[in-house]
Amino acid sequence: MNERVSLIPAAGKGTRAYPYTKNIPKGLLKIAGKPLLEHLVILQRDQLRIQHIYMVVGTTGQQIRDYFGDGSRWGVRIDYLQNDRVDLGLAYSVYLGAAVIREPFLLMLSDEYYQDTNLALLSEVTLQQDELGCCSLIETQDWDRIRRNYTVTLEDGRVTRLLEKPRERQGDLLGTGTFLLSPKIFDYLKRAFSEPSARPDFIGMVDQAVRTGEILRPLMLTGQYLNINDVDSLNWANFLGRSRDLPKASLSVIVQSFGIEEGLSRVVAEFHALPRVTEILVVVPAGAVRPAWIDGLEKARWVEAPAGVKEYGGLIAYGLDQARGEILTVAEGAYSFFPGDLSKLLAYLADADLVLGTRTTRQLIQQGSRMNGVVRLAHIFLAILIEILWLDHRIRLTDVGCTFRAIWRHSYLDIRDRLKSAGPEYVLEMDIETLRARKRLIEVPVSFLHTNEALAERHQHASVFFRLLWTIISKRLGRD
Repeated sequence: MNERVSLIPAAGKGTRAYPYTKNIPKGLLKIAGKPLLEHLVILQRDQLRIQHIYMVVGTTGQQIRDYFGDGSRWGVRIDYLQNDRVDLGLAYSVYLGAAVIREPFLLMLSDEYYQDTNLALLSEVTLQQDELGCCSLIETQDWDRIRRNYTVTLEDGRVTRLLEKPRERQGDLLGTGTFLLSPKIFDYLKRAFSEPSARPDFIGMVDQAVRTGEILRPLMLTGQYLNINDVDSLNWANFLGRSRDLPKASLSVIVQSFGIEEGLSRVVAEFHALPRVTEILVVVPAGAVRPAWIDGLEKARWVEAPAGVKEYGGLIAYGLDQARGEILTVAEGAYSFFPGDLSKLLAYLADADLVLGTRTTRQLIQQGSRMNGVVRLAHIFLAILIEILWLDHRIRLTDVGCTFRAIWRHSYLDIRDRLKSAGPEYVLEMDIETLRARKRLIEVPVSFLHTNEALAERHQHASVFFRLLWTIISKRLGRD
């Protein structure tokens, strides 16, 4: 049992998940901050006691090799099988395993996502000599998922049919891509590929085997299972993963400040009072006078940026790099935003990589905030421009310069090196680079109490508007 190996076919092009798979194999698409393949490696190691994994890779396989190497980072051994005939489909990728596998093995597809399942039961299954294998199934009322994958019929504890992409409803059993298989599966594949121009369908071939008397046992799964075969299933898997991680994730608040804001102590104190907040970093330019009140707040840190970092964007960037939380929230030193609105941002982090506040909802803009008239229209104009230029991303924006936001740390790290500005363009860059990385961005209304005078003095000028405009255009044209 301890020597059981697995085979992960990861050579497919992932065309249904395009454009997310334009430059990377589907197995490297990220779910809650980790590549899909990494989730599978960890699952096989921890739940299925797999120590040796064979990955079948294709034309983009070097990216997978570069990421996983020999597997030692995860405490497993990973070897690679090269598939130069991806056009022959899944069956050929499985057939390549015949060169190295002699014992019963686990087959798990590279586009499968499991969460909170009982898949560990598969590690206790021992195949008898006359058995072809064991097939993992899960019950679902979602007929559309079954229709796009396969289902089975059962009789006397055996799988008697496997129906690929059934046209008519055949029950509520969804077949997964995870099997425990005898190596005699390779005999069927060898015969199938001996035919000229053969392109056998793997599920169809297994169906033929069981119809001729081969024994395939079912294993009923509980929990969450998704086959990541398009953008919608990718988003749903991310929602599941983030929903699991969100309640226990540590949270840092980065308060960008020049050290002179009148409402600074109130901002920090109110964030400090929120149980959800793990730490608060008040990030100020070098030489700012440290106030005595911060010493009484155990979760707060006074962080002086390096001497050359003096502007708004640079201070935020430095704070994000110094923060330790799994969720990073950015706010201003002035009491421009209500700290209690943090709950609004967190509510949408299960759905998105980055959640932005918007200051353009009139009912939430207080008098004297100076977010009416020309200033408000300028932000709306720039937001609409981004919507148009990135139309295929299906975003909805009304504000591009709101400081108050929350982002997953792993999402920030993915775009960090593309954030170049130290000035007012920084948060706009964060928005655009999130889109360019094919991550999800959602905007929610927050209360805007009053304008941060320290920032307004620097940034509420026509020249800044044109700097923001040029940032948008240059990034769309790829001139950054």
